[in-house]
Amino acid sequence: RDYEKNERIPSELAGRKAALSSKANAQWAKARAASDYSLFQDTLKECFDMAAEVATAVRGENTDVPLYTQMLDEFETGMPASRIDELFGTIQEALVPLLTKVLQSESKPSVAPLNGHFPIKAQEDLSREIVTALGYDGDHGRIDVSVHPFTMSFSPADVRITSRFSEKEWYQGVAGTIHEGGHA
Repeated sequence: RDYEKNERIPSELAGRKAALSSKANAQWAKARAASDYSLFQDTLKECFDMAAEVATAVRGENTDVPLYTQMLDEFETGMPASRIDELFGTIQEALVPLLTKVLQSESKPSVAPLNGHFPIKAQEDLSREIVTALGYDGDHGRIDVSVHPFTMSFSPADVRITSRFSEKEWYQGVAGTIHEGGHA
């Protein structure tokens, strides 16, 4: 299946996609470090346009498949966009009233536990302990630090996850690791 998909992508397009990916990664890191995402805005548009161009090539002449469904298939194999819309619609029906109730409540939850000084090593250790308890096998992969968390599988015996950590708050690192561990 992957072979057939990749065969539909012309070499020239694959080369442009790889070059854009490299450029985008560097620009994203720069924009994130500067907390100025306008630095990434034009490149992000190029990434969206590239994704649509690649999906169009992969889809080929089968225009019965909506382009977004084709794009989604890379991450949620066999899941049509209509099903995703249905799932998120159900979540939205339940979540919007709950959020409204919480935000309008006079009893606001404290965010104080989210801020302070949290040593990165302790966050990494806690994150590793949690994903291991959830089933991640560190003997067949590893956990590293990156600008943006992601999961990469080289084989069933080598699944790597990354996260990011900040000493100013703990939630992003721990939640990111748990999220990525779910993919692993």
